Amino acid sequence: MLNRLCDRVTVVARLLMWIGFAALIATVALQVIARNLLTTPMIWTSDLAQLLFTWLIFVGAAVGLRTGAHYDVDLLPMNRPAVARSVEIISLVAGACVSWLLIRHGWELAIVRATAEVQSLGISRFWMFLPLPVSGTLMALYLLEMAAGMARRAT
Repeated sequence: MLNRLCDRVTVVARLLMWIGFAALIATVALQVIARNLLTTPMIWTSDLAQLLFTWLIFVGAAVGLRTGAHYDVDLLPMNRPAVARSVEIISLVAGACVSWLLIRHGWELAIVRATAEVQSLGISRFWMFLPLPVSGTLMALYLLEMAAGMARRAT
């Protein structure tokens, strides 16, 4: 059941990332065209590009965790089951710590910045910082899935 939930969440996240990436490309292209051809800078395009880029980075990091897209560095011989299991447990704990930091402090930061406004877009700065706790929540979900898989393999 957890695997199916994570599959669905990942499909939605990837779809939103593709839409966000297309919007980012269009925004930056519009910014370049307006500045170079029309000689009229569009201030809002820079802020929108930053917003989209932030969402893409943090949601992409969470999806990358699930899909194994992040780099692995083997410092220990992984051909021993006890070593491999210990490293996997340490990785899960480290990931949980990062996830907790993103959720807790990312949410605090989003709340603190909520009263400020992105002038050019007319939105709260909350939306600029919300990707941090969203990413942490996605990572926590994926780490639970990994822990469940590890527990199944151990039995």
